[in-house]
Order: sequence, then structure tokens, then C-alpha cells
Amino acid sequence: MRTQRLRIEPLVESHARKLFHALQDLRLYRFYAGQPPPTIGELERRYAGWAKRISPDGSQIWLNYALRKDDGVYVGWIQATIAGDVATIGYDVFPDFWRQGYGSEACGRLVRALCTEAPVRRVVAMVDSENLASIRLLQRLGFEPVWTGPSEDMPGRKDHRFERTCAAEAISRTACTQLHP
Repeated sequence: MRTQRLRIEPLVESHARKLFHALQDLRLYRFYAGQPPPTIGELERRYAGWAKRISPDGSQIWLNYALRKDDGVYVGWIQATIAGDVATIGYDVFPDFWRQGYGSEACGRLVRALCTEAPVRRVVAMVDSENLASIRLLQRLGFEPVWTGPSEDMPGRKDHRFERTCAAEAISRTACTQLHP
């Protein structure tokens, strides 16, 4: 996949060496319970599993992508987990690239792909209630808040659940099918 400024590359084992250093920045983990990968080898193993694009039990489709500018610099990664007709998305933009629109650009492209190229009817994102930048990003992309409650991964914190239906894209898909049988 591509956007105007980004190449959205399926995440594979070889990306571990390219992303490891940026993933050490603790600012990435302020709003969720993740931690920097301890070693490049551990990250390679994780990415090798994700590159299979399916959960071990076969119940989920795993879509993970590295975000690379045309000049070759990596700015982050995005992911979607599809279970049935629902996709849950997440992303990390590396701090050196915050507030430059890369998250919106990449997530917008991912959501369009999920709604037009996958059997997805609803896209979901969980966000810490204090992560105002991500809340604004989701709102710009047409997501609506549907729930607020205790965080599952960060005790004492609250999360918002945002959702977006794929209705508009589904109508376009139907119209395209009728125009080009």
C-alpha cells in the first residue's frame, strides 16, 4: 500500500533491525502497557510470527505494516487484527515524526483498505483517555466514541473505545460491482 508520502510495507522479520532503535524510545509506551523489545532477536521472532498474517489458532487475520517515507526513513508501524467482520487497529509513530500527519495518513489508508478490500464491516480502536493526539486522529477519520471504562492493560487508567462502520465504503463497493460486473 501507499499514501502520498509513505510506503506501507508488510512487516517481516528483516524490519526488526530497521525499527529496533526507534522502538526503544519510552515515549511510545506512555499510553499502553507495551515495553521496548529487549533484543533485536526477540523483535525478529515477534515479526516472524506476525508475518504469517494469521493467529496460531486461525481465528484472526494479523495485518502489520512498517511505515517508510520515500527517502527510506521509517516513521512507525500500523496494525489491524481482523476477527469475523471486525478489525481492531493500532499504530505507533516514532516521536521524531509526531505531529506531522503520518499517523492520520497511514491509519486513513489502512481503514480504507479494511473497508474496501477485506470482509470488514466495523473498525475499532482502543485509546487511553489521556492520549489526546490519538483521540483527535480517530475523530478526524470518522470514528465515534462508544464506550469509556477501565483500561484492560493499564490498571488505574481509563480507555475509550472508538468505532467506525464501513457503510460508505460498502456502498461504493456495491456500486463498483454493478458498474464493472
